[in-house]
Amino acid sequence: MEYIQTVLVQIEASRLEQASAPGGLLAEVDEHRNFLKQQSGFRDLRVTRSINPEGNVLIVVETRWSDDSSLVRYETGSPNAASIVGKHSDVIVADSLQVLDMEALRTESSWAPQDAAASARTRVMMPLLIPTGVLAFMLLVIYGLSRIYLEVSGNGAVALATGIAIGVLLIAMYFAANPKAPGWQIGGVVVVLAGLLIGGTIWAVTEEDPAHVTGEEPTGQEPTPGPGAGGPDDIAMGDNFFDHEGTKNPTITVAAGKESKFSITNDGKAIHNMHVAGEGSYDTTQCAPSDDDPCSDPNIIPSGGEAEITILIAEAGSYDFRCDFHPAEMTGKIQVE
Repeated sequence: MEYIQTVLVQIEASRLEQASAPGGLLAEVDEHRNFLKQQSGFRDLRVTRSINPEGNVLIVVETRWSDDSSLVRYETGSPNAASIVGKHSDVIVADSLQVLDMEALRTESSWAPQDAAASARTRVMMPLLIPTGVLAFMLLVIYGLSRIYLEVSGNGAVALATGIAIGVLLIAMYFAANPKAPGWQIGGVVVVLAGLLIGGTIWAVTEEDPAHVTGEEPTGQEPTPGPGAGGPDDIAMGDNFFDHEGTKNPTITVAAGKESKFSITNDGKAIHNMHVAGEGSYDTTQCAPSDDDPCSDPNIIPSGGEAEITILIAEAGSYDFRCDFHPAEMTGKIQVE
């Protein structure tokens, strides 16, 4: 689809030579082409004239545009074809100037060969570039957010995810309410979000604990398997299970209101801990020595490491325990009697 401005004007036959001379009407219109090439949406300029051997000469100046907004911006600005023609009132027939805006219903060929080539390249490349770009951006989002969430401790990851979801919703609402928002706004949002995501990913990668990612000690040495669970006060951990007296993910009995101490050995390659829901539910996502819940000390046990846990629960009942790093696989129960 093209949008066309047609400027019609008659020149007195006796003034045609003057209009064609350097600095004349036709020469100035032809030079106007250099200005038009710098305008957004411009496609081509054509200047034609009638070949009547007698009488006034009809001059037709056509400018072609890719969209109506570009045409409107051109004809309401300066210079334009109509204003250039109007300056040469000494050679044109009075009251012969007409300006018509038209829309091409069908265009068989492009006015400008370079535009045709550009259009062909666009038709070939865009179906490839758009999916590739979207895929690359989505991979960046998935990788970046996963690294950031893993690095944020406690409930911070939940708060961050909630904030991101609300932000995406607000941005979507804005552009849905403004479907004709300028391209610079869309580009600006993409650049800002990509910058934040890349910056957050770099921060998460540089801050993360190698043992947390690989499940191995930073020294890179192959861990030596431990002796396994022995007596009633020993708990062994593997990948990914608890072992007490030969029973995986066991139920361990302790006395109500009395301290029960257990020695813990990490025989696996990954990091583990032991976190007891001392009041029926876990008070924090990641246990720490300052928690009310019974927690292993230290609360992060590397491969080959040892720890202790003191269980003191006043009320009888059944209480869950787990590894905070593998909460779905490494579980068990404390039976308080």
